[in-house]
Amino acid sequence: MPFAMELQPEGFVPAVRCDHCGESVTAETGLVLWSIDVPASLSAAPILVACDQDCADALAARYPESRFALLALDTYLVTLVEDSLSIDADAVRQRDALAWAIEQTRDEVDQALE
Repeated sequence: MPFAMELQPEGFVPAVRCDHCGESVTAETGLVLWSIDVPASLSAAPILVACDQDCADALAARYPESRFALLALDTYLVTLVEDSLSIDADAVRQRDALAWAIEQTRDEVDQALE
């Protein structure tokens, strides 16, 4: 799975991994590939994520019967978040900050009651 939660010293953080080599993918060099040969009845194509052009070429070579389209990972993510899912990043950050503050308050109350 290219989209994962990675354990870092500060805890789990979202990460993107290359479907070919398993290394971390950056938004600047990452690529999204999908087959343009998907039957119309499926209406969607699974994506593959590559960390660079060499890995994208290696992924495409695994499926010689398919033709692939490419898109920069950052373009894919911005389009997905802002256009397809209509996510308001500022609203999400505010909601997350509020949830964190509530959790901190709950922990403080629990500690005070112990």
